[in-house]
Amino acid sequence: DTIRKSLERTNKLCILDESTKSGGVGATISSRVCEELFDLLDAPVMRLCMDDAPVPYASSMEKVVVKRSSDLAKGVVALCSGTV
Repeated sequence: DTIRKSLERTNKLCILDESTKSGGVGATISSRVCEELFDLLDAPVMRLCMDDAPVPYASSMEKVVVKRSSDLAKGVVALCSGTV
């Protein structure tokens, strides 16, 4: 219901998910939105998530592969400007 209301206002969806691209929560949300709310979308759903690879144990390496709020800001700007 929250996603529907947001799509009715913005017609765009950007999902930030710390899990991998395949099988993560973001994939499920994206799939359901495409199945049930496709007509409300003006652009493809943008998913910001890790590549399908194991998460590194070292925290310095983890920071490189796990998406952060700065990635979300850049993704939303790209989505809204139509450069994706």
